[in-house]
Amino acid sequence: MNIFDGLYGYEKLMLLCGLILFVFALAAITVMIVQRRDFKAAMGLIVFAIVLMGFPGIQAVKFGDGLGELDTIRAQPHAPIDPAQKEQAQKVLANLEERAAGNPQLQAKISDGYRAIGEVDKAYQLAQGILQEKPSTQVQATLVPVLTAKLNQVQAGTLTAPPSAAAASAPSAAAGAAVATAARAGTASVAAAPSPARAPAPASSVPAAPASTPVDSARQYQIAEIAKQLQSTNVALPAASHAALAKAYVVLGEPQQARANVEAARRIDPSIKINPAVLHATKLGGNP
Repeated sequence: MNIFDGLYGYEKLMLLCGLILFVFALAAITVMIVQRRDFKAAMGLIVFAIVLMGFPGIQAVKFGDGLGELDTIRAQPHAPIDPAQKEQAQKVLANLEERAAGNPQLQAKISDGYRAIGEVDKAYQLAQGILQEKPSTQVQATLVPVLTAKLNQVQAGTLTAPPSAAAASAPSAAAGAAVATAARAGTASVAAAPSPARAPAPASSVPAAPASTPVDSARQYQIAEIAKQLQSTNVALPAASHAALAKAYVVLGEPQQARANVEAARRIDPSIKINPAVLHATKLGGNP
């Protein structure tokens, strides 16, 4: 960490002037002592120099403490439930954000901090501004969790899981058993009576094909844009990002891209959970 990190321009000037004045005052005192002259006036310069350096020094210490809290915020696995804890985290992030101008890496960490406390929209807004400046690979890697969280937020509820085979076959099995019992109990009466016309099967008894929630064009465009941003980062994506991309490509009607991301996610983390509708779509080669 640089001593000038997080300081405003006037604070940097105060620190630099105070340091120069302090060195000059020490030199003056040394000369006065050698010449056996009164150096009380030079002591006043020492005090003034300390005051000049003290204010930006305190701000630098506070900034360093804020960086430590930022690392703690980013490391938490889930967004805080306690409103007071979340408010404190927001205050820390806001203070750091004011002093992060010209520091893309710090801005990216602050963006990820907002993501960690559940402020995904705020995090993505900051990330967009950073990405427009074409940042370094390290900065892009810091923004990957933010883009992943935003992609998951936008496409939440767009897919429904396909019904399981067991659930679909259960009504048919029950109906077959009931028909067989009725046939054994009333064979004679059924033979004597005229055969009734077969009633059409109710629509609810026919297993419905798995479907996806309709996605409007604006939402599709947003999903495509975030997916493009995520894949444009020059870093190796984690399994969670590949899983989010797989779902995005299913929504966008690109099953081959979805399948490739499912395979990539499982190579990185074999135990990762993939949306059942995504798996269904990649097998069928189309939307679930």
